Amino acid sequence: MTFSEICDKLACGGVESPAFEAAELICHFERVSRALVRFGDYSSAELISAVERRTQGEPLQYIIGEWDFFGYTFKVSPACLIPRADTELLCEYICKNAPVGGVFADLCTGSGCIAIAALKERPDLRAVAVELYPETLELARENAHLLGVSDRIEFVLGDATEDILSGEFDMIVSNPPYVTAEEMQDITREVEKEPRHALTDGGDGLSIIRKIIEHSPAHLKDGGALAIEFGWKQGNAMREIANENGLFCNILRDIEGRDRVAVIKKTEEKL
Repeated sequence: MTFSEICDKLACGGVESPAFEAAELICHFERVSRALVRFGDYSSAELISAVERRTQGEPLQYIIGEWDFFGYTFKVSPACLIPRADTELLCEYICKNAPVGGVFADLCTGSGCIAIAALKERPDLRAVAVELYPETLELARENAHLLGVSDRIEFVLGDATEDILSGEFDMIVSNPPYVTAEEMQDITREVEKEPRHALTDGGDGLSIIRKIIEHSPAHLKDGGALAIEFGWKQGNAMREIANENGLFCNILRDIEGRDRVAVIKKTEEKL
């Protein structure tokens, strides 16, 4: 198959960016540089299978088994949510605001991308990463090993909706399931392949967030912050939940100007 033929197959299979994805697949399975992908004729069984899997709606990231986040490459699988660019805002907040020598916790760590990328950017930091599902936690552990931060991160198998943490932290961060049950009815076929429990709580998208906000303040050092990613329509709800718990909430917006991360503290502080 040529590059053009692969593009055509992907386009017919409903892939929105066939040229980009054809290049990704060829580069990965044929070990061809991006500059040369248009000039070959490819026939490996691995590539042919990958193209077929993609036309059936399997996410590109799961097919190639890895994806970039914050400039680092992470192993991914159907056991974890695929890292997204929106979540880089949360990682950026850690990198810019964690004190020198600080310790943070990452709840619902998934692939570990948030905690691990922050540790790569900030060699002075240490982290605790919490995940409910053993297979997902092992994937995060593997990513920490591959990216050379295993000595600065502790992995905990546990439920983020419970008071799972011990000790105090300079920061607690989380990208929890926040997609509402109603929104799940309109997700793409690719998102349907991701673990449902990592996307939604099956209700208003806020039940897990409520529990995290309830339990986390007891584990924050003085001046510490809880930073949570949420759905772009949930900003007012985040403020209300924080206020109900006697906390103060500031909202960070993503690159498209949408509400994306709530920074919650025990005392009022403008960002």
